[in-house]
Amino acid sequence: MPRLVDHDRRRAELGEAAIRVILREGLAGVTIRGVAAEAGWSTGSLRHYFSNQYGLQAYVVQATTDTLRRRVLPRVQRPRTRGSMIDQIVTIVEEMLPLDAERVEEYALWSAIVEWERQHPPEGGSATWNDQRALHRQCIAALRGHEPVREPGQATLPHPDAQVELWAAILHTFVDGLASQLMNTPGQVSAGTAAQLLRSLLEAVPRARPDQ
Repeated sequence: MPRLVDHDRRRAELGEAAIRVILREGLAGVTIRGVAAEAGWSTGSLRHYFSNQYGLQAYVVQATTDTLRRRVLPRVQRPRTRGSMIDQIVTIVEEMLPLDAERVEEYALWSAIVEWERQHPPEGGSATWNDQRALHRQCIAALRGHEPVREPGQATLPHPDAQVELWAAILHTFVDGLASQLMNTPGQVSAGTAAQLLRSLLEAVPRARPDQ
């Protein structure tokens, strides 16, 4: 009998191989030949799944996005009860910063997604950017005393509190800049300094009045 091929598993193997290529070479290294070599396949076998580089990279970007969500979300969503509200939010936001080897890898993967979206702007905007803005929105909303959202996807919508939207945008921009410094000028900003800078920004967020 001919051996059955688990196509989903084969695609997953390709995604894993492509992520290894991204970590070494960036998105530009994700070619039919390069991914086939990394996976131990022939280029002909890989072309059975993807006829051109565009299709391969589009698949890899989605696989990378899914990988980042699987890795980051459990860390972000784990219960936090120690310290002040600001202390707890700092530990959440730090998960988006390249402060250790695991998060440096995640930053490299995120950068590859950004590069793809720059070349091929997605309809409806960047899903990764929207995920990040939703996280920052929830952090600022909690700091201003709002109840957490309950419905899936609600955090991706603008918050009725205009100050939440303003400070979520400020925090998002600040975190992106801080992550870039940590990644591109290593040694100039320590993990402790990054945490203190985050804390200083969060302390500047105005608290909501009882009637707001």
